[in-house]
Amino acid sequence: MHIDPKRLARDIETIAAFSECPPELGYSRPTFSEPWGRACQYVIDEAARAGCEHRIDAHGNLHIRLVESGWDKPLWLSGSHIDSVPTGGKFDGVSGVVCALELLRCGVELELIVFAEEEGTTFGLGMLGSRSWVGALSVEQLAAVRNREGRNYFEAGAAFGVRREAMDAQRFDSSRYRGFIEIHPEQGLSLWNRGLSVAAVDRINGRKQYIVTLRGQGNHAGSTRMHERRDALAGAAEAVCEVERIGRALADDLDYTVMTVGRLDAFPNALNVIAGRVDFTIDFRAQTSDILEAGDKRLRDRISAVASARNLELVVTETENQSPAPLDERVIQRLQRAAEACAIPFHRVPSGALHDAAILAPYLPTAMIFVASRDGISHHPDEFSRIEDIAAAARLLGRAISDPSPR
Repeated sequence: MHIDPKRLARDIETIAAFSECPPELGYSRPTFSEPWGRACQYVIDEAARAGCEHRIDAHGNLHIRLVESGWDKPLWLSGSHIDSVPTGGKFDGVSGVVCALELLRCGVELELIVFAEEEGTTFGLGMLGSRSWVGALSVEQLAAVRNREGRNYFEAGAAFGVRREAMDAQRFDSSRYRGFIEIHPEQGLSLWNRGLSVAAVDRINGRKQYIVTLRGQGNHAGSTRMHERRDALAGAAEAVCEVERIGRALADDLDYTVMTVGRLDAFPNALNVIAGRVDFTIDFRAQTSDILEAGDKRLRDRISAVASARNLELVVTETENQSPAPLDERVIQRLQRAAEACAIPFHRVPSGALHDAAILAPYLPTAMIFVASRDGISHHPDEFSRIEDIAAAARLLGRAISDPSPR
């Protein structure tokens, strides 16, 4: 098995060029967009040259196997996603796809998967392809999400294989797989700072996400006295600071507990008008369900107190509740044996970020391989992983799935 780093680098650079924005601004591939489709087609074409065939399931996920493997033989599943956040980096998700592609070129029997809409920035909810595949999302939920053109998952995905009427017949079937291993950049500092190339992931944080709406009274900025105001934006500013305080307090005992306000929209968003309404998001992640529940209560209590003190109306809508996902110990041990055989130092780390692996973990023996990320930067044009580290991850994956042991 000869992993070619130059070929991996070419794959990454080629896929990066399929983008809605110029390279100096980053890389943007919304799910079901023209650049996303071209990136998927590149993977299909490269795999075909290696003797593979592909299928696209009714949920929008791309599957590729060697022709000689057929579609009934139980194989290891590996891959990731190709969609990106707006102006993101070139390695996120793509690294896992090209590593599985490279193994197929080497004749390793596996099934490569490209999951649709992992990031959540196209439709406002992440991991739609994997969640739909395992039956964790309903047809009604997929019909309710909208992209920037106002199209739902079925409308936007119709040209890319999404078919509402075939979803039940094409659900995930665990009997077709031996397990799932996803390669992904770490998106954190622990490997880079310790001089490590790769590590096995043994758990993935859970996540709660919210949309918070504060309503006050829009009014003239010049003629409304300070004590008469019901300023939704001032209330939102105070609430955002409360979110950060709660996150810091919870993280005292658990470093991977984080809270983030990532988007804030003020209305009418005018220079001389007091904001009458503000919507903002909260992204809350933690390693245990107890921390998630405790944090949820603190968030609601503190934001409610801010709204009450400022005489603002408050609506808190929970848009996601994903439990923490412990990964499979037997698959991790398989990775450890593979690391020893490849003379790669073996380490375990948790994942603060959520991945498609978390969705499959309850249904299939699952683990992840993290690749070191320079300075821990991700979701940004400066995101970078060394190609030799990505190649090491591919070797580790190839060795692990070639291990003849049952688990």
